[in-house]
Amino acid sequence: MLYQVYDVTGQITPGNNAIAAYLAPGWYSTPLRWFRQGNNYGNTQPALRAQLRLEHADGSVDWIATDENWRADLSPILQAELYDGETLDARKVQDGWDSRNFSDAGWHPAMLVHPNEPRIIAQYFQPIRAERVMSAKAITNPAPGVYVFDFGQNMSAVPRLRVRGITGDDIKLRFAEVLNSDGTLYVDNLRTAKATDHFILAGSKTSEDFQPEFTFHGFRYAEVSGLRDRPTTETLKAVVLHTDAPFTMRLNAGNSMVNQLWSNILWGQRSNFVGVPTDCPQRDERLGWSADAQVFWRTASYNMDVSAFSRKYAADLQGTQTGTAMYGIYAPGVDAPNPFHGAAWSDAGVIIPWTGWIQSGDRRIIDENWDGMEKYLAEIAAKNPNHLWQNGFGAAFGDWLTPTITTPEDLLATAYWAYDVSLMKQMALASGRTADARRYETLFGQIKDAFQKAYVQADGFVGTVNHYPSIPPPTVHPDEGSQNKDRVVETQTGYVLALYMNLVPDDLRPAAALKLLELIKNNDWRLGTGFLGTPYLLEVLADTGYSDVAYRLLLNREYPSWGYVIDRGGTTTWERWNGDQMRSDPSMNSYNHYAYGAVGEWLYRYAAGVDTVSSDPGFHTIYLHPNFDARLGSLTLDYESPYGTIHSEWTVVGNQATWKVTVPPNATGLLSPRATNTASISFKGAPVERSELHSDSFGRFELPAGSYTFIVTLRKPASASGGRYD
Repeated sequence: MLYQVYDVTGQITPGNNAIAAYLAPGWYSTPLRWFRQGNNYGNTQPALRAQLRLEHADGSVDWIATDENWRADLSPILQAELYDGETLDARKVQDGWDSRNFSDAGWHPAMLVHPNEPRIIAQYFQPIRAERVMSAKAITNPAPGVYVFDFGQNMSAVPRLRVRGITGDDIKLRFAEVLNSDGTLYVDNLRTAKATDHFILAGSKTSEDFQPEFTFHGFRYAEVSGLRDRPTTETLKAVVLHTDAPFTMRLNAGNSMVNQLWSNILWGQRSNFVGVPTDCPQRDERLGWSADAQVFWRTASYNMDVSAFSRKYAADLQGTQTGTAMYGIYAPGVDAPNPFHGAAWSDAGVIIPWTGWIQSGDRRIIDENWDGMEKYLAEIAAKNPNHLWQNGFGAAFGDWLTPTITTPEDLLATAYWAYDVSLMKQMALASGRTADARRYETLFGQIKDAFQKAYVQADGFVGTVNHYPSIPPPTVHPDEGSQNKDRVVETQTGYVLALYMNLVPDDLRPAAALKLLELIKNNDWRLGTGFLGTPYLLEVLADTGYSDVAYRLLLNREYPSWGYVIDRGGTTTWERWNGDQMRSDPSMNSYNHYAYGAVGEWLYRYAAGVDTVSSDPGFHTIYLHPNFDARLGSLTLDYESPYGTIHSEWTVVGNQATWKVTVPPNATGLLSPRATNTASISFKGAPVERSELHSDSFGRFELPAGSYTFIVTLRKPASASGGRYD
């Protein structure tokens, strides 16, 4: 249990003072999961613990704490719930109730509560705060007395209402992400969440204000009814809120769609980093789903300084190991043995700490989670002595919501097991656990060998018979159910995971990459990946020499693509690639889901080329490997790293690019021409190989702190060789 500290020195006055608080249900007692179960952490009624510490000029200290001498009464907030909304009856407001001159003679003594008290510690990550206030872009009137405010942006926010009326007027507010064709709110995808606020007016001669205290909503559109006068944009505002981690990324591209995509990625993070990294902020399931988080976390760590929030979420994941070695599929979990785990979901227990460390360089997150990570991987190993994760992989969610066919679960699970082990080796080396590093290196080799024997053929083919199918049905492949059950299945995601997680023999990587390219080509040059394949797809293409195809997918505007979502009005990334076509299936159709926003990592690390290395993390060494493209035209990135601003800026004209980079003080740049899509790089008029820059044995060039300008000649796209993929 976390407590918060506030400096109230400026609010203390000579003489009498007062401390007052509203008390309402929260995550503890209200429904958390989608079946509307309440009291997921125990049955203690809502209670307040507070204490005021007074330090006098002579150094003495007094404490004033909550006890039986406090007094209580019913508040004007009649109902408050995260999913359903809040109701405030202004007729019941007691003027001055929280001031020192208020008489509480009519109140009753507070009831003492004796909870099953957990460990109480200070909150060590940023609180939730309001960031900005949004005004509506348009107001429509789809039905008599009903007004719809369009804020032009999907977000997590609370309404700020200012109205006039007579005593007892009930102003009703409802919220939605999209509209029906008749201009009314589409709320089917909220499922059981009512997402409705009520403000009952006192009937003041002046305007009355309402802003909920104990709920928030995910919405672009707000409906207001019960007004006596036609509203204006001053009637209703939207107060945007999120965990107040500082923003650290600025990006601008020479392509309006990519700029909108970047905006969508940021707004998806704003909307879903609200105390918990939720998968969506609008329906009756605002849970910290772990696969969504782990695929997005690297992007999130560039967008904001989430080093403290990473430690918080990693601790939440560790908390799900209640009664089991396996991490849960979402975190925080509940106060019961964890009944659910799943490959790629549970692996967040390893990936989140690794990401927090690699981005910040702070090893504390490794030490805090080491025992839990070891316990988790030991459990997988104990159940799978053949080094294929075929037993105990839990809920087979697979490549969630893939637009093509599903990837066999055992292939996917084994790839993630190997990936975890490779990350453990890196973290072991970073934290001085050299024996553990050797152990994990050996284990990775064993899993890799087993993976190759089971799933990789001599010609680079990656696939297997789908004896372990995943749960979700295909979203756009109606014939999958009638397939030959003994057919060997290959998928884009299968190749992506095998290549990204270094499970293909080095001599077969080009052949496997070419087969991935064939699948993309045969899919009309469109991606065919879901939650697990999409985050790494463009990275694998760039790493295997096909950055031109990565850009082709990035800039595509046909389904399935990021451009498809944007062209259909998306201001955040969607849960489904075709959410606009899936309104008939509202059970799984969020319009504010950050998983596909994981492509931001590729924009930062590969397009702009600003990366770090496990041997010197936290951008102390900045690994520079940009990939240029004339279709994008230009790209400018500024990242506030732990050492200062890293700047990468390039413009392409024809087959040449001008690239400017700034390395901040106390950091070193490491330029790797082989990891770029360049034919040559010049510095100060000379080939970089003959320049003043020092190179290492791997052909990488060291850039001390400072600013540099390079002239680049682009390499002919590998996919265009021989005209085969034109």
